[in-house]
Amino acid sequence: MTNAGSRMIARIPHYLLSAVFAAGLMGTFSGCSPDTGGRVPVAGTVTLGGTMLDRGTIEFHPVSTGSITGGTIRDGRFEIPATTGAFPGSYEVRIFSTDVDAAAEAPTDAPPGPESERRPLQPERINKRYNIETELTAEIPEGGTSELVFDLES
Repeated sequence: MTNAGSRMIARIPHYLLSAVFAAGLMGTFSGCSPDTGGRVPVAGTVTLGGTMLDRGTIEFHPVSTGSITGGTIRDGRFEIPATTGAFPGSYEVRIFSTDVDAAAEAPTDAPPGPESERRPLQPERINKRYNIETELTAEIPEGGTSELVFDLES
């Protein structure tokens, strides 16, 4: 083998390594964020009688066809990330909150299943005109929103 041939063989791993490294960089910088399928983030605040709602849930029901989405309200705020967010469009909004935090009241020593102790349903604090007979609506824009405000009367 000639001197030039041995130099070429010695350089092949170097070029191969460079190509693999470049491909890796392109993958890193090409935007590896999760595909949201067109969903956008939704966030905002909820007050009840002028006070931030301490806990609850919020649901977004599409006016036309589509998927329902929702999240938890804590200290008057809710944040739904784009991965589980809403598709841009018009929604009916339903807000729920009980007197007692059901998760905090769940017995920890009871096994799951029909033998477990059943707890009575907790009374709803939110007027039905904000949930099962909702009057609330929201328009979710293309880029999502963090500025939704729901001021509920007691």
